[in-house]
Amino acid sequence: MSFGLLAFAAIVALVFAFVTIYNGLVAAADKATSAWNELDALLRQRHDEIPRMVEACEPHLAAERALLDRLLDARAAVFAARQTRDADELNRAEARLREAATSLMRRAEAAPALAASPSFGLLRQRQATLDSELKDRSDRYNEAVRVYNGAISRVPGRLVALVASFPPLRSLDFEPAS
Repeated sequence: MSFGLLAFAAIVALVFAFVTIYNGLVAAADKATSAWNELDALLRQRHDEIPRMVEACEPHLAAERALLDRLLDARAAVFAARQTRDADELNRAEARLREAATSLMRRAEAAPALAASPSFGLLRQRQATLDSELKDRSDRYNEAVRVYNGAISRVPGRLVALVASFPPLRSLDFEPAS
């Protein structure tokens, strides 16, 4: 067997290995993107629900305008963070939103007419369902990120990731509002 044939076989094997590893990284990145998109859909749903919650609370909590504004500002921050897909900013915005939502729920429960309102009860139940689903979707996203980041951090995936520009992804860290 000639040296040229061996060199050709080695090059073909390297190209095959590169393509195989590259495809694995693309698949892992696609899973993370898909998980983000599922999470994003729920964030959009909650984004649409918050004004309804504020509207239901406003007549009963007129003295709490600053709290309602804080909730709406946090909602806008979450919207901006999800538009840019900035996981760190989304974590911070979610923390502010959860804090404002928790404060609003405490104040709402202290207002007997609001707490007894069927429409508020439905909105509160919907919010709790969305928070639970958001936790589930963020866990799925974090698992996809863990797998992807693991694949790009180990050799030979690390080499392919450097050549093909696969950046590491950031996980999310937010809990449902209590």
